[in-house]
Formats: sequence, C-alpha cells, structure tokens
Amino acid sequence: MPVSREDGLDVSTRKLESLEGAFEPGIKRRLISTNTDNGGGHMVIEIKKGWSNPKGYCSASQDIYILEGDLTLGNEKMISGCYSFIPSGVSHGPFKSDNGCRALVFFGAPYDFIRSDNHLSNANIDRLKINLKTWDVPWEDAMKDMVEKTTWKNPETGEPDRPSGTLAKVLRWDKDPEEQIALVHQPPGTIDPGTEVHPHNECLYLISGDCYIGYTYDNKNREMEDRKVGIKIKKDYYLSRPPGIFHGPLVTHGGVYWMTYMSDGYHGIFHDVPEWREMSENYFSEAVYR
Repeated sequence: MPVSREDGLDVSTRKLESLEGAFEPGIKRRLISTNTDNGGGHMVIEIKKGWSNPKGYCSASQDIYILEGDLTLGNEKMISGCYSFIPSGVSHGPFKSDNGCRALVFFGAPYDFIRSDNHLSNANIDRLKINLKTWDVPWEDAMKDMVEKTTWKNPETGEPDRPSGTLAKVLRWDKDPEEQIALVHQPPGTIDPGTEVHPHNECLYLISGDCYIGYTYDNKNREMEDRKVGIKIKKDYYLSRPPGIFHGPLVTHGGVYWMTYMSDGYHGIFHDVPEWREMSENYFSEAVYR
C-alpha cells in the first residue's frame, strides 16, 4: 500500500466525519492516511454508546483494533486490545457497542459498507479472523533475522547487531502480496542510536507511551529542505513513511506500544548518527516524573 508521508500526526486534529456506507447514525471516522494507488487507507472510527447496525459486508478488507470501549460483531464482543481481520465481501455482524468505542481500522481499497446477510460469491471466508485477544499472542524478538544490513555493532560482542529489547506480536502476515500487521513494544529507556531506511511502506500508530525521533528525511543528506528534526510523538499520534524515508535515532523515556503496518515484509538498513547521545540525553532531560 503506497502511503502519504506523515512525520507525526496528532490524530485528534483530523476532521471527524461520517463513515461511508449503510450505517446507522452514531459512527464517524477520522481519516489519517490514504493509499495513493487504490483508495484504501487508515482511519480511527468513533462509535457512540448504544449504537447498533445490521449485518453486512465491506468493499475493502479491514484490520480492526479496539483502542477503547467495546464493539460486538455477531456473537463476539471485542474490547480494548482485541483485533479482527475481515476480508472484503465477507458478511459480518450485526454490530453494537454498549459503552462506545474507538477503533483503529486499516482498509485495503475504497471503503463502503453494504447491508447483507450473505457473503459475496468471491469472498475469501477462510481468511476471516474475528476477535483475536492480543494478550494471548506471544511476544517475539522483532529484530531477529529481520535487518538486511547494519553498521551498528553490539558493544559486548563487537559484531553487527541491532539494539535489543524490541518485541512484536504479529497479528497478520500475508505473503502474496506481503503485508504485516503487528503490535510492537519498546521498553522504557530504549535508545535506537542510528537511522533506518526501508524499501517498503511503514505506518505506526502510538497506542501508548512517548517517542522522540531525531531526524526524518528522504535523502542521505540531512541538510535537505524536507528534513524534520526533534519530532516528539505522544499517545494517539500516527507516522507513515513511503519507501526511502530515513528516520532516527529513536528514543523513549516511558516505553512505547505501537500498532504497525508494513508492506513487503520488513527490511531495514541502519546508518550511524554521531550525535545520537546528545540528542537522547536532551530528550531525557525534559522528562517529568509524577
């Protein structure tokens, strides 16, 4: 999915508008990113307490992650931390929300909802995944065997490596075309001291925590006009990077918990940033303990 570049979007600043399709009043969206090829994108939906809607199918595949509240699909009640993947054309529902809901939705084509009790004839029902409780999914080492090239060396071994501590829960990993949806955690005090660049799209939604990114730019020359310096990311901020965007160093004071989207799997090339320590310590010096 080709994406537009967002270097640190406060999602709450996006317009709250009606969601396309045959929905009852009480559900709206904040569109946060669009697919420049096929009209898909990423959005946060907001649902009022007591909302309900009949069963139907969407014109686009959907990854749904509950940020807050509850959303019932048929007999499955999703709460904060639950995930579903619904292929296009698969009828699902009916829907209701007892207490209201905020959910992150990734959709793979122009979004529309059609009321129907039946699946489309070409719907891939076997791919349906409803109400995955992500706390039951094991954490994995997110960096193991995932980086093609690195110039960073582990100070203990002297060998090329990546900073430890980053963990992931892979929720969906399709191979053709390759797409990956995962929850990613980096612990408090994490410092990733260089910049990465990927040949694929990467999108991240910060579910909780804080993050500082020293540089973001689309050229090896960090003095180019497009360069952003000292980006501070908070809860409910969003990042999206097309291929070729350099980003880093990354620092977190309290730890981070991301929902991530990557196309074409994960490949990263790491570059040194000599001033990473100064940037990191400046960010830590601003920390407020309560």
